[in-house]
Amino acid sequence: MGAILFGPWITAVLSAIVLIYQALFLAHGGLTTLGANIFSMGIAGPLIGYLVFVLAKRSGLNMYLSVFLAAMLADWTTYVVTSMQLALAFPAASGGVVASFQAFMAIFAITQVPLAVVEGAVTALMFKYLVRLRGDILVKLNVASASAIKLLREAAT
Repeated sequence: MGAILFGPWITAVLSAIVLIYQALFLAHGGLTTLGANIFSMGIAGPLIGYLVFVLAKRSGLNMYLSVFLAAMLADWTTYVVTSMQLALAFPAASGGVVASFQAFMAIFAITQVPLAVVEGAVTALMFKYLVRLRGDILVKLNVASASAIKLLREAAT
């Protein structure tokens, strides 16, 4: 949602702040993995999510479906990148980086594929809530035009 509302670069800065806070004060993630975490969670995921949203919106896809796809694919991208980072750090003895990447993807897929679908749905519902109650914010952030917000509100009634 952050990438859709603020763009990928502001989201990257916000993600870095959150990840630094988590590493320093919550002992989550750690300082040694901070760069990898910022890249996968703060840059790659939001960038793909933003691009998917923009392309889906331009293609005329339903706005809520565009938000759903953006959030879901951003989540998946984060874990594809994380799998590659882990594969590069821990290549398999047999099969090297490719085998390790496949193993990490298989492990992440068990939890992250369903969670990404849920994240996409929740993000689309949050977006619908914003449209209904504060569509003006979406217009000010250039996420949608006033006419698009009006159409979305009319379609909901």
